[in-house]
Amino acid sequence: TLFDLASGKAVATWKDRHDDIVMCLDFSPAGKRLASGAADKIARVFDVATGEQVHLFEGHTHYVMGVAFRADGRVLATGGADGVVTSWNTILGERKRKITGWGKEVTSLQFIGATNRIVTSSGDNRVRVVNDEGGEVRSITGLPDFMQAVASSPDGATLLGGGEDSKLRVWNGADGKEVA
Repeated sequence: TLFDLASGKAVATWKDRHDDIVMCLDFSPAGKRLASGAADKIARVFDVATGEQVHLFEGHTHYVMGVAFRADGRVLATGGADGVVTSWNTILGERKRKITGWGKEVTSLQFIGATNRIVTSSGDNRVRVVNDEGGEVRSITGLPDFMQAVASSPDGATLLGGGEDSKLRVWNGADGKEVA
């Protein structure tokens, strides 16, 4: 359901878009597209004005738990319970790269500012930064518990992660050292 922010009223309801629980959503930077990921193992991209599906991205073998547009809107990253991040070309509507290396599910992800770097959280007790071509930039390992959520400041100077131990951790984005 799409809501008008000023009034709080529903302006559109899109039914039957996924066959199972919707796990994640992200608007494109211009706000014209909406990506969704679901337990049906599919990520979809919709035109916000019409509600029409623009892309259907298949390739995960388990739940899609995170979706994130790159700042230019040309790439969508998806993270799955299959321990894979996939980057998708939203212009051509096809897979760009399948990125592996997580030991458990990728629970959330976000592009870092206007870069091609993606920060991810995972059930393998780490926060990992990769680029959308598949190269690893940084891995923060040895965290005490399953990591559920991650975020980055727009400039990438600060990373924040939350896990099942109910704690928020803050890291310096440049070197990965814990700040708080």
